[in-house]
Amino acid sequence: MNKITLKRTAICSALLSTFIMIGGCNDDNSSSSNSGQQQTATETLTGTVATGKALSGANLEVINKNGMTKSVVVDGNGKFSIAVEKGAPYLLKVTKGEGESQTILYSYASTAGNVNVTQLTTQAILAANKADETRDYDSLAEIYANWAQLLKVSTIDEINAAIDKAAKEVVANLKTVFDASIDTSKGYPSIFKTTFNADSTGLDKVLDQVKINGLNSKCTGIGSTYQCDVQYTVNGQNFVWNYNIDTTGLNVVVDLGNNPNIPSGNYNLKVTTSVMGQGATVTIPNIPKPANQNEFCASDDVTAQLPDGQFKINSCSFNGAVGSINATINTNGFSVTYDVKYEYTPA
Repeated sequence: MNKITLKRTAICSALLSTFIMIGGCNDDNSSSSNSGQQQTATETLTGTVATGKALSGANLEVINKNGMTKSVVVDGNGKFSIAVEKGAPYLLKVTKGEGESQTILYSYASTAGNVNVTQLTTQAILAANKADETRDYDSLAEIYANWAQLLKVSTIDEINAAIDKAAKEVVANLKTVFDASIDTSKGYPSIFKTTFNADSTGLDKVLDQVKINGLNSKCTGIGSTYQCDVQYTVNGQNFVWNYNIDTTGLNVVVDLGNNPNIPSGNYNLKVTTSVMGQGATVTIPNIPKPANQNEFCASDDVTAQLPDGQFKINSCSFNGAVGSINATINTNGFSVTYDVKYEYTPA
């Protein structure tokens, strides 16, 4: 994988880079510094590990952008929950068995929250490793082993863009399977983020029908000549994977059950925060776009996602595609003014 690709995260990143002593950017908890000891911040990843059947008892390891790792054993239902040292983006590796019967799967998480580990997430990362010019690593094992080094030459947005594109290509290749297995009238599930159970329904029903062997082999070529020694079977029949498939018009929705706590929509949101010359940018895929300025300025994008502490919105505007706010945050005796730009583009 060569150089490739929330709202509150962007604001906190910029604030922290300006005033490290400001405590308003703790995501959930605040801790006392009276002990004189620095606390290690953690984030929790949860999800399902399955290839149709739950991969119970497998070992799951997570590596953050700094190369720090943490592991946990997957439970009997294929579920896991693991608190990792904060440092997105994360790469996940699952291992079960030994020798020829060994199963190794990979996945990717740009933030804390739900992340699935399946043969489809593994395929997406493999496809994201396709480069137009040179490629630094030829296998998933090499990408995992060099994750921290890779992130020194690639931005999170670059990696997110490559992973999102590859994930859509997975769905596009298996579109007939998805259409026959689940209700896709609202969109297609995110193979990385959509929650599911290993019970042969929903996304798991798709996994039941797709077998992929050789995902851990080395790949060769670049661009249109990129190829991997991988064998695909769909419903017992050999399947030819298209690494250059068109994904135009393919709508991926994280939550197909209309869960109000998980945003979904047809737009990508780029949030850029500037604080005293310091900046931070994140991109959030598949969210709804406000209809007008009143809706934008009254939405959680502007209010609920602001850092903890006493804040005042000095100005707010929205022209239908780009919104901006200027706000002042007061916390722990410090006052900082910052600007946040929200750019909505079709997904």
